[in-house]
Order: sequence, then structure tokens, then C-alpha cells
Amino acid sequence: MRTPSSPPPQLRRYTRPREEAAVAPPAEPVVPFAESDAAIAASSLSPGSRALLRGLLRVGAVRTFPGGGVGIEYGSLLKTAARPDYIAGHIQEAATHLHEQRVDLLLVPGMSGYPVGAMYALAAKIPALLLKKSRLDEANPNAYPAGAFVIPSYTGEGDVVMHADPAAAADIVATIVGRKLAEQAEAPEVEIELRVAGADDIIDKATMSQAIGESAVAVGEAAMRDAIARHRARTGDERPIRTRVAVVAWVTPLIKSYNRPHEHLRRAFGLHPFAGVDLSAVHLDPEAIGVSGAGTFAFASDGEPR
Repeated sequence: MRTPSSPPPQLRRYTRPREEAAVAPPAEPVVPFAESDAAIAASSLSPGSRALLRGLLRVGAVRTFPGGGVGIEYGSLLKTAARPDYIAGHIQEAATHLHEQRVDLLLVPGMSGYPVGAMYALAAKIPALLLKKSRLDEANPNAYPAGAFVIPSYTGEGDVVMHADPAAAADIVATIVGRKLAEQAEAPEVEIELRVAGADDIIDKATMSQAIGESAVAVGEAAMRDAIARHRARTGDERPIRTRVAVVAWVTPLIKSYNRPHEHLRRAFGLHPFAGVDLSAVHLDPEAIGVSGAGTFAFASDGEPR
């Protein structure tokens, strides 16, 4: 959540508390990995979510992260490899959701979120902006572009600054604004809404999701002001032009519903995130995850056929 103290208001700061392990054992029987295929097939999950869960159980594990606490290691499913056998169905389902929400632009934190975010962008044919990491320079907060924010690294690297490339943002938004101006070429007044979605590899407490959404508004507003100023200078168009940036969707493969991020995003943006696998619990003993609509599953262990 945003704190009212330093750094200066030009550079927003968010805190992300560590996640501690629940000591309670699973409330229902744990499905062994060897029996997971049958249990997943009998679940209420969508086809894309079923394939995603199978991949997560095969290559994932429970892990304690230095900056985030107890979580799930899923790098070889979503970060360090591209696995269409496990994630292609979910990517297409998410792309359909983005189309239904009429999204113009995706914002994705990097680098962990960008592999899957790029897949969403390609499947949906929607441009995506990477929020890249930079070293924090407390002495010069004005060195960062519109929408920059500070957040602790989940992997324990300390505070990082995340921001979009201003040149990429300006060019992408100018193209979107130009299309919407052309659609209203004969209108006496113009209304342009930039519909933005966030995407990430996982939503935990929704702190990063809130930060990305609020960054999207700042990035979009700055880029639209620039695009309209250039349009007026080039064409002499003096019509009233009203603009609005709206965060209308969130897409992610994994969401930790036990942290209640749905409520956080509803309060912040009035939206319900689209997620492939809804994690209702994470357990250390045994190492297992609860999945809404499916049950509680153990990960594949070393030496177990996969």
C-alpha cells in the first residue's frame, strides 16, 4: 500500500509485507501428484486452467523468498521457459477476456511478469508496455518519468524503481489516440478513453497490481496530453477533446485468493481479475497448494515420474 512519507510525491512508494506460512494443516485430503491428472479432469476449471495447473504441479514447489516470505517457485513454467503445452490455453482465455473488456494497452512489470505479459499481448494483439526496474536514486526523484514508483523486490534485492519507457509509451498511445480521433473525425467534440489492463505472472496481495494500475493512469494521461498537443499542432484541430484513462482489466496465470487480492482490486479499480489458477492456500508440510474449484494438490517430488 502507498505510504504518506518520503520519497517526494513525484515518486510513489508501496510496501509489500512478507507472507508468513500458515501453521494449520490442509483442511481436506491432499491429492498426490500421481493422482492429480484425474482430479484436475474432474474439476470445474476451464481447459486452460487445467493445463496450467498440471504444469504448475509438475515443475513448481513451495519456497521461502528473501523479500516476500512463503510463496511458490514457478519459474520454469512462467519465467525462464515458454511452455505452450501448459499455458497456451490460458493465454487464449485471457486474450478473450481482454477483448471483452475492449482493452487498448497492457502494462506489465518486468522482468518476471514480462514473458507471460508478452504472450498475452501477442495472443490478444494488444500493445504492451514493460515497467522496467531501475536503481533507486532518492536524491533525484524527478529523474524518473511519469508513473514511476518504488516497491520492494520480492526476491530480496531491496527497493527498486519501476517505470515505463517514455518514448515507447508516447508512440503506442499516439497510435491509439490517432485511431480514435479518426473514428470521430466529423464529431464537433471528441471523447477519448484509453482502456488499460495490467498483467503479471502472479497476484499475491495485489500491492504490485495497485501500483501498476495507478502507474497506468499516470503514464496514459501524460502520453495522451503529448499526443493531443502534437495532433493540434499538426492539424490545427481546435475541437474540445476530453480524455480519460480507465484501468478495466487484470490478467494473470496465478492469484493467491487467500490474501484477498480480489477485494483489494475491487476497491482500487472496481474490477475483478481474470486468473488461470486461483490459489486458496499454500502449505509447507506437506508441500501443497489449495486450488479453488479443484482441491488440494501435492507437487511432484524428486524421483517421481512426471
